[in-house]
Amino acid sequence: MVRYNFPEYKLELDIPEEVYFPAEDTFFLIRNLHLNENIKSVYEIGGGSGIISIFLAKNFEKASFLVSDISLTATKMIQSNCKLNEVDSQIDVICMDKLNAIRYLSPDVIIWNPPYLPEDTETKKLPIADKLMLTGGKRGYEEIYDLIIYLQSSKVNTSLYTIFSSIAWDEDNFEEISEKGVHLEIIKELKLFFEKLYLVRFDFGEYDG
Repeated sequence: MVRYNFPEYKLELDIPEEVYFPAEDTFFLIRNLHLNENIKSVYEIGGGSGIISIFLAKNFEKASFLVSDISLTATKMIQSNCKLNEVDSQIDVICMDKLNAIRYLSPDVIIWNPPYLPEDTETKKLPIADKLMLTGGKRGYEEIYDLIIYLQSSKVNTSLYTIFSSIAWDEDNFEEISEKGVHLEIIKELKLFFEKLYLVRFDFGEYDG
């Protein structure tokens, strides 16, 4: 395990090899989150190293955070990194798949930088841990669609910030989601060498924050 310094975000993080290392999609999400300054409760799914919630906790000192990850190694690492960056009093960490262990949802905002690559002959060869970090289903977006349907059925008032990749998804898919009665908006696009990333906000219930 190596300790990495992220001077732009004033953070230090210990990141083992089996935990997702912050990449361009991570920083794209952090840079373009537009959160209400009075926000009180944030849930993050798939926290990985913890960089997103730790950075936000330092900037929203009155907010509380719940970070989940399906990897026990990652959850232990997030807890350690929270202490390292002195935000452990704001952040609770739990090992679970998405939000499946929470009976009553009450977050102002949910954040998820999800696995968004489609399954193909190459990704099928990956170790299980890597597949969980990188692939989001046969088409690449089934995992995030499952969460959208779950949040809609739970009738929670919240907003979800998440990322889609043009490798698996395009703007025509908006129609499919809009037909389910969910308001959505593309916040930002990022063109990379081999794909385009979309940061998308979904609003559920009567949330207007």
